[in-house]
Amino acid sequence: MKFIKSKADYRHLIAGGIAASLTASICCIGPLVLLTTGVSGAWMSNLMIFERYQAILITATLLAFALAGRSLFFASNAASDGDCCEESGTDWKKASVFAASSCLALVFISSEYWIQFVL
Repeated sequence: MKFIKSKADYRHLIAGGIAASLTASICCIGPLVLLTTGVSGAWMSNLMIFERYQAILITATLLAFALAGRSLFFASNAASDGDCCEESGTDWKKASVFAASSCLALVFISSEYWIQFVL
């Protein structure tokens, strides 16, 4: 009897991590983006409601990237019985997408600290 292993796709985890980091930084980057595009108003203070969820969203971002890195770099790459053409090892394109998206998420998460120097 064969058991089917459910392996999480790293692309979904990276997309979730980027979405969580963007949502975590919406209280800081959102007003900056809106002001640079010419949109202003007192309603922009409503974006500060996301600040109370920032710690949860940062944790979700780090967890998503940790799971994506685990499935990308540390998953067993041994070919199964039917996969004779499966190449073992991490593809450099996958690793570069992971590194670039991790850097983007880090920029979003740390925006609370560097945004004051931009303004």
